[in-house]
Amino acid sequence: MTSIIKPTKFKRICCKILKYVAVTAFWILIWEAASRILSRENELMLLLLPGPFKVFGTLTEMCRTKAFFVSVGASLLRVFTGFLWGAVGGFLFGVATHLSKIVDSLFNPIFKIIRAVPVVAFIILLYLFLESDAVPEVIVVLMVLPIMWQTTHDGLNNPDKRLSEMATVFELGRFKKLYYIDLPQISPQIISTAVTGLGLAWKSGIAAEVICETGGSLGELLKSGKETMNYDETYAVTLTVIILSIIIEFFFKGVFRFWGDRRVKKHG
Repeated sequence: MTSIIKPTKFKRICCKILKYVAVTAFWILIWEAASRILSRENELMLLLLPGPFKVFGTLTEMCRTKAFFVSVGASLLRVFTGFLWGAVGGFLFGVATHLSKIVDSLFNPIFKIIRAVPVVAFIILLYLFLESDAVPEVIVVLMVLPIMWQTTHDGLNNPDKRLSEMATVFELGRFKKLYYIDLPQISPQIISTAVTGLGLAWKSGIAAEVICETGGSLGELLKSGKETMNYDETYAVTLTVIILSIIIEFFFKGVFRFWGDRRVKKHG
């Protein structure tokens, strides 16, 4: 049985990889064609829309410099730090608002306001009070915290009725029911929200770096490329942001899937 399953799984993985390579190659060709067609009519368009191979070449040159990796590391550190604070804070507030109606009444409208306000407005307001290095991290917290709170809060307030009845039969206290039944029940939703929040954190953090001109960051490189009219550098940094976003999402999905499989085996 094992010898049959492994080749099948390997074949499935290979098919997925080939699919992603084919799709990526298709859009790279579209990009190259668009660049060539537009530059025939106006040579200036070659500056505004450089071809993919020009951008890849620029990215390769940037990867040879220490400053580029310092900027990447600094942006990743800010985003991950803000994400952890926002995810943990949102989860704890979700539990607190579930357990206490007073806390829910106080913070429920605040979190809904945070979700309603555009991220650019928050960036500009925070830039009036904080240093440029601190704004991206705080922005990430504000973007992640309310969605993690909402998932935790709604999940705990809508438990499985059968499991709740079982907890009543076994006379579990409120906190034991929360720990042993409610939280494990909503863990898949929390994990899914965490992955979504990580993508949102990455985009909002980079946007804050651009607007605040945060030194030694990917956002600063993006803005610098535009201001110096080195648009191939702007595209190269944008490509870096996209690649890192895909890697981060893929990595965390793998970690959460592995953790979930271990929980199933442990309790199964």
